[in-house]
Amino acid sequence: MLKCRNCGQKLTKFHKEMCPYCGIKNPIEDFTDSSDTTQAIDKIKEEELVFNEKSYRNYTLFSLFLGIFSVDLFYLGFKTLALMRLLINFGIWLVSFLTIFLINNDLLIVSIFAPLGVLYLLYFFYGLFKLIKRNHIKDKNGVYLK
Repeated sequence: MLKCRNCGQKLTKFHKEMCPYCGIKNPIEDFTDSSDTTQAIDKIKEEELVFNEKSYRNYTLFSLFLGIFSVDLFYLGFKTLALMRLLINFGIWLVSFLTIFLINNDLLIVSIFAPLGVLYLLYFFYGLFKLIKRNHIKDKNGVYLK
């Protein structure tokens, strides 16, 4: 908050030439305009970011090959989210298994592995997308992967 050096009244940056209360010239000593400070701040450069010991490469490999079991989320420390995704995957597999098994009892092997294969392919392509896109990922503590 800016105040006049003579009378102590509150001033705005528009009163830097003369105080409207006591009439003194230059009522604010060493006035600097700080309204453009946000423009002076450069964007955070990649080398200034704090990186974790966990590797982005390991994260994408986990996502590619073990994403169906939520290993990539466990690796980042998101245990609750990983368990939720694991339960949803199990539910999708169970519904698909029961649907195929109830249609034809002779297709037991197909009814077990076909839903797992579809889920695996979905998470494989999702991990492949992460590998190609290569954006910054944070772990549970908010630290970027190396």
